[in-house]
Amino acid sequence: LFQEPYRLHSYPSSKKLLHPTDMSKPSHVMGTYASSDKGVFGREPLTPFGTVKMYLGFAIIVPIRLALLIPFHLIMCLLITVCLVGVGPDGAVGCRKYVFEMLGYVWQRGNLFLMGFYWIPSKGKFALPENGESYVVIGNHCGWMEVGFIFANYCPSFVGKSSLKSIPIFGSIAVACNTIFIDRLAKNRGGVTGQIVDRLTKTQGSKVGMFPEGTTSNGTSIVSFRSGAFVAGVPVVPCVFKYPYRHFDLAFSSVSLKFHMLGTLAQLVNFMEVEYLPVYYPSDAEKADPKLYAANVKKAMVEASGLIDSSATYEDKIQWEDSVGYENKEMARKRAMEKKKEEKAGGEEAEMIENKI
Repeated sequence: LFQEPYRLHSYPSSKKLLHPTDMSKPSHVMGTYASSDKGVFGREPLTPFGTVKMYLGFAIIVPIRLALLIPFHLIMCLLITVCLVGVGPDGAVGCRKYVFEMLGYVWQRGNLFLMGFYWIPSKGKFALPENGESYVVIGNHCGWMEVGFIFANYCPSFVGKSSLKSIPIFGSIAVACNTIFIDRLAKNRGGVTGQIVDRLTKTQGSKVGMFPEGTTSNGTSIVSFRSGAFVAGVPVVPCVFKYPYRHFDLAFSSVSLKFHMLGTLAQLVNFMEVEYLPVYYPSDAEKADPKLYAANVKKAMVEASGLIDSSATYEDKIQWEDSVGYENKEMARKRAMEKKKEEKAGGEEAEMIENKI
């Protein structure tokens, strides 16, 4: 059951540009879509031994982990909620801010520890902007684990998808932490960008956590950056996350949250590696051009990490998931809403025709 850290899957060093179609046809394996050639969004299939190990983990390890995680999580959420009572829109300040950040670290690092991330090796030096400047902490997005790591180590406000609000407990904490919620499929998100800029420019020392890819990949690549994290022109603190594994692919890409959570809990040991990059201070040209700023930061992350530089986007991921038959819940909700609108419009049109007759 123990994953040997020195015999794990390695990460590619090629800088070849990958598109989500650059992969073999995936197959359906234990509730997830897998591919022997992972490309950008594909997943490795479970081996026969990995499948046996998974079921053993479900029977033995998962119950123990849940028995530890649930009370720990509830206690920490209660303490954080009490700490945040009466906090205004600017967030906690003074001693309360210090206590909140301490609780946040214990909560998220404790969660990761109890889920098998006992030791998280790091490369580079942890650094923050000088003189208390506002900043954006960013990372490549492979799953939900790096959210906990960034929360524990930086305690920023996050920008997240609007559906997070509906997740029990997590949603209330996200709201209390002044998270900026977005609809990733909305055509006009200018209001969100304005909120981010206001947060970073109007309050000294503000910090926002963002994943500029706007979606998760399988961890072999860094996909296209959106410019929202770079519009304010403040320094950026980049982190690169990698998840070496032997049997269970920890990337949260094109897989249900339920399966991924259970699969992660079923592993006796999970591995995460973090690389801290130096604080990136934008030039005048980059401040004037957020797309240039985003491209240069992405280039620095690719060169430092050895991951593949991919041009794939969230929209590409949706198309790829459709092509292999995976139903993206966010897209399913959007299509259901569009269908209701069409049905309503059709009913109104039929009623108008009937009234004319």
